[in-house]
Amino acid sequence: MELLKLYTALLRRFKLVAASVVLYTALGVAMALLLPKNYEASSRVLVSTSDTSMSILSELGLSEVAMGLSSSDDQMANVIALATTRPVLDELIWKLQLRNSDGKLLEMEEVLVAGLTGELEARANLEVTQQQGTDILVFTARTDDPELARLMADTAVAGAIAESQRRAKQDTQRARLFIEEQLGIVRGEFDRAMGEMASAQASEEILDLDAEMKAAIARLSELMLSFEENAALIQEVRGKIESQRAFQEREAVGAVGPGTVAQNARVKELQERLVTLRAQRASELVDKTEQNPDIVRIDRLLSMTEAELGLALDEQHLLDPTVQQLQAQLAGLVSKGLEINEAIGRTTEKFGAYPDKMRRLSQLQLAAEAAEEVYKSLQEQTFQIGVAQAMLVSELQPIDPAKAPDKQSSPKLVVNIVLGLLVGSAFGLGLAFLLEYIDDSVKTPEDVAEVWPIARLGMIPRFKLDGDRRVIDTLPVVHPVSEAYRGVRRGLLYASLDKTLQVLAVSSSVPGEGKSTAAVNLAIAIAREGKRVVLVDCDLRRPVQHRSFPMTANHRGLTEVLTRQVGLEEALQATSVEGLRLLASGAIPADPGRLVESARLGEVIEELRGMADVIIIDTPPALVVTDAMAVATKSDGILLVVEAGKTSRRLLADLRLRFEAAKVEPLGLVVNKLDFASAGYGHYAKAYKAYLPSSTKGGGAT
Repeated sequence: MELLKLYTALLRRFKLVAASVVLYTALGVAMALLLPKNYEASSRVLVSTSDTSMSILSELGLSEVAMGLSSSDDQMANVIALATTRPVLDELIWKLQLRNSDGKLLEMEEVLVAGLTGELEARANLEVTQQQGTDILVFTARTDDPELARLMADTAVAGAIAESQRRAKQDTQRARLFIEEQLGIVRGEFDRAMGEMASAQASEEILDLDAEMKAAIARLSELMLSFEENAALIQEVRGKIESQRAFQEREAVGAVGPGTVAQNARVKELQERLVTLRAQRASELVDKTEQNPDIVRIDRLLSMTEAELGLALDEQHLLDPTVQQLQAQLAGLVSKGLEINEAIGRTTEKFGAYPDKMRRLSQLQLAAEAAEEVYKSLQEQTFQIGVAQAMLVSELQPIDPAKAPDKQSSPKLVVNIVLGLLVGSAFGLGLAFLLEYIDDSVKTPEDVAEVWPIARLGMIPRFKLDGDRRVIDTLPVVHPVSEAYRGVRRGLLYASLDKTLQVLAVSSSVPGEGKSTAAVNLAIAIAREGKRVVLVDCDLRRPVQHRSFPMTANHRGLTEVLTRQVGLEEALQATSVEGLRLLASGAIPADPGRLVESARLGEVIEELRGMADVIIIDTPPALVVTDAMAVATKSDGILLVVEAGKTSRRLLADLRLRFEAAKVEPLGLVVNKLDFASAGYGHYAKAYKAYLPSSTKGGGAT
């Protein structure tokens, strides 16, 4: 959506967004006031980085391996996992007798993850986290009792330290057993490697392959250099091809490159013809209009020449010699690269031809040396493990015991209010945009134009008067609603400049859009200009115009005139507006459609032409019955009323198809019941009210 459409959509759904914000804010306040208070206490411990297994590996000369196996982050994650194991938490739950609302001891999962129910009940909860950028762990306990929160945090720390010491002793003992076992294994491997190496030296001849290796390496280096140079040339040629293709894509009828003009005589000829035609057109426009046959002929020649030029450019781009030459060069380079790659493969295979006995001897030497080093180191560590057991301390050191909190940690009134505002705003906006997306109704004149681009003769604001009346006979002529109908009158004058508009039919797509109200108010607006106006209620199914004025009735009217029961002059009724008379519908006939389509109605309309300056005919909705089409053929034009915010785009499209099928061209549309503020026209209403007399500023327009 555009920003203006978003703004108007929010104006239309403002009440919905405001209700969502109020609802969620009230919910947040209620939760802050009604939910149990939650207190939070934290205890901190320092995690020592000295680890028995890492120390042993370091003493064995495998420090890099030790660092890779257990980094600082891994150690912190392991300690956190250790502090939240079942033995530690079960001991915590039992010591402090942590129970739920049913009186049962809590489960480990309930202590670690309280869940929604636990949060609402302020159930005991423990969380272990690492302080950012340090080796400090924070044990945070939350309960509904501040003293219990302090005890829970400190007890959890004590349990984690005890579990750490127990597991550390187990690790040391396992390390001793592991080293003793490995001593026997490594000694056997060392003896076996030494025996096999002696047998290999005695039974096999060792060849010197230094010269061959150097030659192979030199050849491989040369081939790799050639391969890289060839790859660079391939990239360069591909870049030239892409550059030429990019130039061709930018080249169009209005922007032909000089190179193309020089290479292609056909393009040059068409380009010159375009220049000549454009100059001729500019010369002809000096004393001729756009609709002149000569100008039209030149425009047709211009279009044909531009099409021919486009085809010539496409052919030029397809058969561009530069691109073909580059592609041939690229194919040669790719073929050369494949040959170099095959040579590299053949050279590399030579390295696999070295004698197996040379590789065997090298492996035996390496195995014997590694086994000897490991065996010596394991012997040295046998005594050190005993020392490590004697010096064993826990890797967790308490540094900051927990304190009983003075204030609750949650729920917080201000935080809940802010969250309520944010969530309510987000939900309200999302719901508003969703409703706006699925709402198919036309809301502004611009929406109407997107479906049916015919003349928009005016906009009528949504307004209300005393009771259910919507007739403007009691409003002053300077009232905004009166001005709106006067604007419709002016729109009708502009729409009928080429013909006389004496008989005007008024209709809509479906009932309820306000076409009858628009008809009577338009008649009042025209009568106030000194015209003789007759308002005809031709809706013989649901007549309403006799209710527009206190002094009119429906005891006789159009039905009686069409059936020749009364004369036309006798059926006309005076109204409270000077110059305006009403021809009510009369009794509802058994077959209204037949009467409307009869030739008698045309005779009545012709007779009315001699009795009034303007005749306004209120007809039934055009999508419900065909009466409006029948009346339109007997009138000078038909005006359609569309209700803003109610009439769907689909209905308006169906109405358009109905009129196009009947080959009836409406004079235009009137957008009725428009909310100026929500449609983005609020500034017009404010600007107009500034010029109203003080006695009329409190009028009934809404």
